[in-house]
Amino acid sequence: MRLISAVSGVQVPAPPLFPLGIWVTVSEVKKGQKRLGFVAAVRTWIDTHAMCPPGAKIVVAVSGGPDSMALLAVLYQLRSVYDVTLVVAHINHQLRGEESTRDALFVEQHAARLGVPFSLQHVDVKALQRTAGLSPQHAARQLRYACLSTLQRTLGATHIALGHTADDQAETLLLRLLRGSGPAAFAGMPPVRLPYVRPLLTVSRDDILTYLRAEGVPWLEDSSNFHSVYLRNRVRLELFPLLRQYNPQIVSRLNELANMCSAEQRLLARQTERLRTRVVHWQSAKRVLIRCRPYRIAPLALQRRLLRSVVDALLPAVANVSFRHIESLRQLIVHGEVGQRYTLPGSWMAECHQETTLLWHTQQPQAVTQVYPLPVPGYVDIPELELRLSADISERLVPAVPVSGASIDLERLRLPLTVRFRRPGDRFYPLGAPGRRKLQDFLIDRKVPRAERDVLPLVVSGSDIVWVVGYGIADPYKVRPETRYIVHLQCETRSPGHP
Repeated sequence: MRLISAVSGVQVPAPPLFPLGIWVTVSEVKKGQKRLGFVAAVRTWIDTHAMCPPGAKIVVAVSGGPDSMALLAVLYQLRSVYDVTLVVAHINHQLRGEESTRDALFVEQHAARLGVPFSLQHVDVKALQRTAGLSPQHAARQLRYACLSTLQRTLGATHIALGHTADDQAETLLLRLLRGSGPAAFAGMPPVRLPYVRPLLTVSRDDILTYLRAEGVPWLEDSSNFHSVYLRNRVRLELFPLLRQYNPQIVSRLNELANMCSAEQRLLARQTERLRTRVVHWQSAKRVLIRCRPYRIAPLALQRRLLRSVVDALLPAVANVSFRHIESLRQLIVHGEVGQRYTLPGSWMAECHQETTLLWHTQQPQAVTQVYPLPVPGYVDIPELELRLSADISERLVPAVPVSGASIDLERLRLPLTVRFRRPGDRFYPLGAPGRRKLQDFLIDRKVPRAERDVLPLVVSGSDIVWVVGYGIADPYKVRPETRYIVHLQCETRSPGHP
């Protein structure tokens, strides 16, 4: 560990402890235009992205390095401007022995000097590495974010401020390029993804060091930042100096790229979401149906983005799903023959049917025999399929407002409703049909794959099937001009991370 003097920037030996009044160096340097320009730039960025609403309580993640010390310093300066409350949080990863302990004490004493509440959290990175098979950096990041999130909820804080800079953004883009990420990845780290905010994302590391020296704020250098075993360090220490020989403004150019990609990402995300509502039907957390016809006529870019979003929701983050997998799955949906299959990482399978493609986990759930009561209004969870079915009541609106799910006439129902699954001999009265027919024939006509039929929820009133979830309501229960009250039925997955 090295303690850096705020006045000279020269390394000085780190004492065993940091008593107040000894380690803190008060700068006598006149605060000039560069310092004012730094604060103005950060304030403009904060205002542009509404990072500090009045009355906010902000957890500031402080490691003791220059970036996080600058983050704390500038937020402390602006706290009265925005009427915000700060809490300093330090995460001890316990990876560098005595150096980690001294970092924690350094941050704690600096927070005490400022009169800002301090919270210290210890995490066991090595234990997570062993159990989850992660790299040290990946394990540390997961535990760090989990700790910050827990602290935010415990304190009732509204935001968590992170010290990422323009240099970090540029490094992130290069790392994603080296790893073969898709276009969406070049949007970079967002300024705001609540509760996380990044007030320094528009300023460079050189600007930060100038500001720290002008303000008399000391900082520590983490010795692990110079270990070439980590790819990010090699990018920072070896690749960036080389790239600056070709373009001294490489950090600015990469940040401009992130800004442009971010705006395009938001536009494409909205278009992808509209396509998703027409194409993707989540039957459960482990079964997804893709309707081929509207998918095939979508632009190529949206086809790929939609599949990436579906696969990211289905598979764990550690699954290695590449462009090759996404493109092979897309080709199956667009050009595949009935019965053709494709295997994805993580024990997932895709199978082409006449009008749909089914994605499912190869460990199929067994047919569900239990009957679940569905209160009106209310909801019921079906844990076997990780589904929730809900029912809400509203007065008839003229004109009627379309909703996803199903809308049925309340006064024609026999309550309570129940949710069950297919039984031999089931019959159904399809919407617009002249009469009842076998449910099996209805499902065959609707091209429902055989593997789906026994795990397809049915909403039942008395002995009548009212709604075949995802495929249609029964004609006798449709909303008519004289309908006074409507029951709106919805079905959604209850698994985190799924739309």
